[in-house]
Amino acid sequence: MALARKIAPQWGGTMWDDFVSQQIRRTNRNLLILGTALLAIVATVASFTWREAYNYVFGPFPIQAAELATIGNADQPKRYYLKVQGDKSYTTGMQVVDADHKENVLAVVVALRVGEKFLLVKTPADNHQLEFKGALVAMPAEVRSGAVQPIEEKYPDLQGAFLPFMLDATGFRNWDDTVVAIFGFLITGMGLFLVGLPLFRMARPEQHPFFAKLEKYGQLQIVRARIDSEMRGEGGGEKFGGLRITTNWLINAAPYKTDAMATQDIVWAYPKVIKHYHNGIPTGKTYSAMVRDSKGQSMEVSGKKDSVPKLLESLARRMPWILVGYTTELEALWQKQKPRFFQLMERRRAELPVASR
Repeated sequence: MALARKIAPQWGGTMWDDFVSQQIRRTNRNLLILGTALLAIVATVASFTWREAYNYVFGPFPIQAAELATIGNADQPKRYYLKVQGDKSYTTGMQVVDADHKENVLAVVVALRVGEKFLLVKTPADNHQLEFKGALVAMPAEVRSGAVQPIEEKYPDLQGAFLPFMLDATGFRNWDDTVVAIFGFLITGMGLFLVGLPLFRMARPEQHPFFAKLEKYGQLQIVRARIDSEMRGEGGGEKFGGLRITTNWLINAAPYKTDAMATQDIVWAYPKVIKHYHNGIPTGKTYSAMVRDSKGQSMEVSGKKDSVPKLLESLARRMPWILVGYTTELEALWQKQKPRFFQLMERRRAELPVASR
């Protein structure tokens, strides 16, 4: 609430055209674009697979014999993942066996009488059950020739009694489909979040986290004015990719987040290299600089192999008291004994000429 009161008088003024506001609008726009892109991808995929998705989520659907008899082919109905209740089932003698191990029976085909019609059902086992859950599929030619034709030849009065499709009851929701569905829900949720977050921040800009960060350095309006003044006066500052360095500020304008540090608070900077592997084979490296300050904050600045050393050189030149380089001893000191780390920095600063502090 205190932060909201400090910002509220600025709504109608020019403060919303300053550098900080530009960064807020930029990150909001990027988040909105990313979220919209994710939702567009989901919508595009769903437009091609909506029938499968609908049946996967809401099926199986109970169906009556009369409705089943009106279906002309398996691709016709919107609802094709069905729960079918029959009157009696008959063994057809047809089996689906493992191609490498003929003795391994994977499924059997039974004829289920549903009203005045017969529906062939592919099921893992013939347990003489009368209710099946499965997907309508086209009847393969080998099933028609191996099961339907022999029965029709033996019983001519059954000509036309078999439905022109069959029910695959061997499993509709397999693990692969479940993983895809979960992934789709996660992407949708992420897209909605990424769209909603910038819209919320646009509606309530006083609650933007960048303002809370800047408030650590003093009255927000004054801090914003100082940053904007330095950016204008120093031509946008020294640039390293998205990072800008001015006399008193380090501003890292990442695609979806803007970070800030006061140069006088910086105590340590070092290069960070991450090696990437795929199946044990090196695929590349990513380079960045880690910058840490006396408030315990860390800033990671992405860069290139040749730009990261130049950035560290610039920081050391501008802030000669800081430590540059990484050792496990310094990392342990930072993680476990920050007060001692900061005391070390103060001693280094005190040893410098007054003009360099």
